[in-house]
Amino acid sequence: MKIVSIRHKGLARFVEKGDASKLDQRIIGKIRVQITFLTGMSHSDEFRDLSFWKAHQLSDDRWSLHVTANYRLTFAVDDAAQEIRILNLEDYH
Repeated sequence: MKIVSIRHKGLARFVEKGDASKLDQRIIGKIRVQITFLTGMSHSDEFRDLSFWKAHQLSDDRWSLHVTANYRLTFAVDDAAQEIRILNLEDYH
């Protein structure tokens, strides 16, 4: 799937340019794996049962993947358009 919009500026810099300087260095490896997985999937069903990333749907139809105790990767998926929208790195605490 193609990522069409990213809300978090540091995450956008990382995804678009490979520049991780604005992200917490401890989470870069995990975010890289999650972004690679999301862009490689063909349908949202692929991540829904990922217990190790604690994937769950939020009340506004976005999805959340566990990064650390404090951080979540959140996004909306449009299966028909094959797009990931509103990708964000959120501090839950």
